[in-house]
Amino acid sequence: MALIKHFEFWPARVFETPYYLYLLWRCLRHGLSPKDLAKANYALDHGELGLGSKFTSQMSFDQTHFLPTLFIESNNIDQASVDKFVEDHGFPLILKPDNGAVGKGIVKLDSAEALAKALAGLHHNHLLQKFTTANYEYGVFYVRQRGKGMITGINRKHFPTVTGDGKRTIAELAAAHPRHTDHWPLFLRYVDTQHIPSAGEDVQLSFIGSHTMGCKFTDDTHLANQAMLRTLEQTFASQPGFNFGRLDVKAHSEAAFLAGDFVIIEVNGIASLPTHMFDPTNKLSQAYRIFLRHGKLLSQVAAEHRLQPMELMSYRDIIRKAGNTFAELDEVHAAAKGDQPAAR
Repeated sequence: MALIKHFEFWPARVFETPYYLYLLWRCLRHGLSPKDLAKANYALDHGELGLGSKFTSQMSFDQTHFLPTLFIESNNIDQASVDKFVEDHGFPLILKPDNGAVGKGIVKLDSAEALAKALAGLHHNHLLQKFTTANYEYGVFYVRQRGKGMITGINRKHFPTVTGDGKRTIAELAAAHPRHTDHWPLFLRYVDTQHIPSAGEDVQLSFIGSHTMGCKFTDDTHLANQAMLRTLEQTFASQPGFNFGRLDVKAHSEAAFLAGDFVIIEVNGIASLPTHMFDPTNKLSQAYRIFLRHGKLLSQVAAEHRLQPMELMSYRDIIRKAGNTFAELDEVHAAAKGDQPAAR
């Protein structure tokens, strides 16, 4: 067993510290304050730093390629809108926090009863989203400089799967999985964990495309082509205020993805990680080369749009907002896993 874990399993702040130090140096070089990095995505709340509403960010774009999504205000639920959404899209549906990140707090609802129970327990704003049976998920990094868009990275998300041996239950196989964490109860509830798969039978355990939820990311940047870029350009053509970030997308096959036939689950902004760097075959030096390249691109794009007007909070308020957002998300995630009831 290796004494030091592969960097993809390092604590996030440990791995990311060199990147943030590099960003500070890039800001100094361009004469930018760190807050000015938000201007890369000047149309979005703080550049889609992860402190605001995911729904508001999504609605900033043409919705043609997005999964249908409904905003749920926890203290003012519009039941008529919910009923219409269910009528239009059916079950299952996905319910996730409006300030979501890294797959936390996502639940799948299979019935009207499950939906009613979930809505009755909401204490924070959420999104109700159509569920897609498309099972090929990718993270696609998009950068636009001087009006020209490009795909700078693609990662395929390999959902955690176990292979039966005819003896152990899914629960036992999952517990022995090398990527198992205490987050897994979030999605294992949708599987019969006491079932004993036959020898050689593969069972996919999760539908959540998050590294922290057990997905393995591989670097599939070589798949980038003009067809998928055209699909992205159709989405961003009317929104010049978005120029840097990662999209999470799903397709029914690799061929469909290559043809630009995919749906967008969500858009992540200036805080996006180029997640293709987490490919287990990458050396640490390769990962940092990818990471720092994107830091350079972020600073260049922000400098390009430095004169764009933006309302930005003070550093103190940003730190306070970040702390509140992460605490709220952890609370929702704990409730979704069944660790504790959501606090009022």
